[in-house]
Amino acid sequence: MRFWAVPAVAAGWLVGRDEHVHYGGGTESRQEHVGGADDASAAGGQHVGGGATGGEHVGATVQGDLAAATDALLEQALVGWGWQNLGPDALQVFKGVTVDSMLSSIRDAVPPTVLSALRRHNATGPETLTEAELNQARRVINKMMEGQVTQLDITVIQCKEQRDKTKQTENMVVADLSRLGSKLAREKKRILQAQAGVEEGHAAITQAEGMLREHEKTCNRTVTTLESQLALIQQDLAAANMIVTMTQCKRGGLLLQRTTDGSESVQTCTDQRRAVVTAGGGNVSLVLPASTVALERAVAASGSAENVSLLQLSVGEKIRGYVAAGKTGSCQALDAADKMVPGCERFLHSTAAGEAASPHACAEQCSSTKLCRSFDYVRPSYPGFPGECYLKYARCDAERDAACFLSTGLFASYSTYSKDGTQSLRVHGTTDPVISQARGKPPARKQAFKCSLSKPDCGLLNDNMSIFAGEVRDRFDEKNAHIAQTKKLCQATSATINQEIALWNALLQERNAELGEATAQQSEATQNQVEKEREQRALKKGFADVDLKCKTLVAETMMNLCGLRKVRGELGKFSHGSMTPEKIYDCVVTDWSPQQCSKSCVVGVQVLTRSVSQKPTLGIKCPPLQMSKKCNEFPCPVDCEMGLWSSWGRCSKECGGGLQARVRSIKTRPDFAGQACPSQTETQQCNVASCDADCKLSKWSSWKACNRACGGGTQRRVKGVVTPARGTGRCPKPLNGLRYKRQACNKNACPPDPVCSAKMDIVFVVDSSGSWTEKGYKVVKEFLSGLVGRYQFGKQNVKMAVVEFSKEAFVVQTMTFDQKEMLAAVAGKLQFRRGLTDMAKGLLAAEQVLLDGRKDAQSEVIVITDGKPSFKFATSNAATKLRRSGARLVFMPIRTYGASPFLANWATHPGKENVFRVRAGLGELKSKMKDWQTKMVVSTCPTVTSAILEKASAAAAR
Repeated sequence: MRFWAVPAVAAGWLVGRDEHVHYGGGTESRQEHVGGADDASAAGGQHVGGGATGGEHVGATVQGDLAAATDALLEQALVGWGWQNLGPDALQVFKGVTVDSMLSSIRDAVPPTVLSALRRHNATGPETLTEAELNQARRVINKMMEGQVTQLDITVIQCKEQRDKTKQTENMVVADLSRLGSKLAREKKRILQAQAGVEEGHAAITQAEGMLREHEKTCNRTVTTLESQLALIQQDLAAANMIVTMTQCKRGGLLLQRTTDGSESVQTCTDQRRAVVTAGGGNVSLVLPASTVALERAVAASGSAENVSLLQLSVGEKIRGYVAAGKTGSCQALDAADKMVPGCERFLHSTAAGEAASPHACAEQCSSTKLCRSFDYVRPSYPGFPGECYLKYARCDAERDAACFLSTGLFASYSTYSKDGTQSLRVHGTTDPVISQARGKPPARKQAFKCSLSKPDCGLLNDNMSIFAGEVRDRFDEKNAHIAQTKKLCQATSATINQEIALWNALLQERNAELGEATAQQSEATQNQVEKEREQRALKKGFADVDLKCKTLVAETMMNLCGLRKVRGELGKFSHGSMTPEKIYDCVVTDWSPQQCSKSCVVGVQVLTRSVSQKPTLGIKCPPLQMSKKCNEFPCPVDCEMGLWSSWGRCSKECGGGLQARVRSIKTRPDFAGQACPSQTETQQCNVASCDADCKLSKWSSWKACNRACGGGTQRRVKGVVTPARGTGRCPKPLNGLRYKRQACNKNACPPDPVCSAKMDIVFVVDSSGSWTEKGYKVVKEFLSGLVGRYQFGKQNVKMAVVEFSKEAFVVQTMTFDQKEMLAAVAGKLQFRRGLTDMAKGLLAAEQVLLDGRKDAQSEVIVITDGKPSFKFATSNAATKLRRSGARLVFMPIRTYGASPFLANWATHPGKENVFRVRAGLGELKSKMKDWQTKMVVSTCPTVTSAILEKASAAAAR
């Protein structure tokens, strides 16, 4: 008979793991343990270790016949820690193992006599055995059982190691799959968000580009219209300059007409739409109504209106079959939504029908043209020349097969006539200006065209014509500034839209990069998921294979123990008292008590301990009470490690609450159930301030110097703008009480002889235009000389300069501390230059002169003028520029010709405290010269001294 051995395949697997099982403090295999038996059974022990054939057969039988009860018993042995105490359960499960089958397996391990007796061969039986033979057989069987106990410990421990390793590895795979699933969900969300951002970016860019095209189209149309208007004003400006030249007082070069009595004259014919000036045999015509009004005003102010004759030239006369429009202006073909009708390019301009002697002739041309609905008749510049006819068409109508006209707006003064019974074209224009009459209103029949024949003063006429030319120049400058401002606003709006497009392009680039990154992460996570699922399936299959092998080996070992226990029991029945069954007690131990693993990962050692609960008597010895097994046979978890955050990206909105994002990279990817990576992107709100925000103001400045030395002045303090208003936000005006405060100062009475002693840089700007007479200009020079004498010059006092202007500006005296030098310049260099009044050049020259001033001195510019600047627009800009440089700007208008309310707007605020009007003109200035000198000193200087008061004070002190 042979002992039941472990199947060859399973035994090989076990032997491969014996070196890792530490049994009783040392490494033992089942063969070594059995080899350690007493002498009588040494050979048998070695034989049992080499048995294989019978074991393979029985193992196959057990593997094929595992019932539910057997499987439960084996599972209990492999899961728990008390497999050595499953004896009663094992006996019940393996009760089918017979004595004869066991004897066949152990026949070489027991004495022949015992084996024969148990098999009852040759008329022998167990009863024939002596006590010594029975005890010898008992010891042999005990050794075999002890070997099986050891084998059971080793097998179960190795199975536990393998099961734990496989299970823990599978748990890590499951954790990785869960992490990958979460990552896939996050990446899908990122992809959807990025795709939505890309779509939003494309839509926003498309919309912004459409806005930009429409904006540029509107700007180009507006600028073209303004430039057309500028061209007309430029024509009038050239004509106005020619009129100024024609009226210059040059010896031998006077271009004025001479009347029948030999006097010089100029003839001006005007109506509400144009003007013709005749002088020296030449004619100059004006185009715009506003220019005509200005010229008529200048002519009326230049001479008497005694010789006035009125000529008739009908305007807006009735024409058979046509109705005259009530207004003048440009006509546009518009649809129901007030949008320009497309497809009208061939009618972009009105058809120039050529010259026409009268509106009647133009009407005949329109009547003979099928598509003509109205016409413009532009009257000749002056009598004797033909006018111009422009045919115009109805708005586009595909059903009526009509045409459309879109005017260029080049002609601002014309009469429009529409055919009777048709809807008039839409007229965009202004009402004709009202002309100031030089005398009572003429009869209606003579009101259409008016001619004035004047006998003007040469200098006065030229100055007034210069003022007239200045008004035309102002309109030219204003229109030019309007064009520049329009272009600037257009460029600013285009830049804003382009900036928005650039912002969206940058955001689109970020979204595309994020989309690419998320897609790549999703692809990588999907691939990792497939690999992990494949690994999980392999682990499940490996676990099933290992579990089957383990249960087979444990089952065979338990069958061997049960069989040996039966054989020993049979022998005990024939004992005469030394080894009866009730006297045989095997060693019984407690369940294993496992200690904590020495490592949390990468293979640790777990110590198992147990104790003896029943000492042996004639039975098997106690097995080792301590073992060690491998534990936590899996790699340590690798947690995700993230890189540093990038800087925050662009905000999606300039205001009103946008979003900006930042990203970070993954330095170490998680593995072996490590901690998953947090989000790679982070967003936050940005530019949350409302798009409509009020401005923020600075703190109050210190109080400025008092504007008067005595007699009650004012001083001010202001608040600047720190942050401008946005959108529809509000900001107080510079002179609003929230930003501007005034208080009274220097209320003491003024001395009779004040002298300015303050530290000041003063520039006098003197008007030397033709509106003064030689006699009047001498009064101005006398006044200025006396005023200069009222200032104390010196490095700690006044530094002064003087500039004069007419057509050009001249620096008469640069900044000086020398009062005598200043007085000499006023007396000898200041000249009456005549010509126009270009105050703007005088102010700009003063600003340049002040560059030689002192940083710690108060700067002041005092303008002495007759209040009639030729170029108001340019002068207003020059005054603003000068004030912004920090200088105080003061005007002293000596009224000679009309009021000048605009000076209060040009002067430093408050205007009424910086404009000193000599209302009665040069006569008042001459008669009250000392009073005015005193007034100007105390009103423009913060500190004065008085010789009279000083003498009185010294006398009182004595």
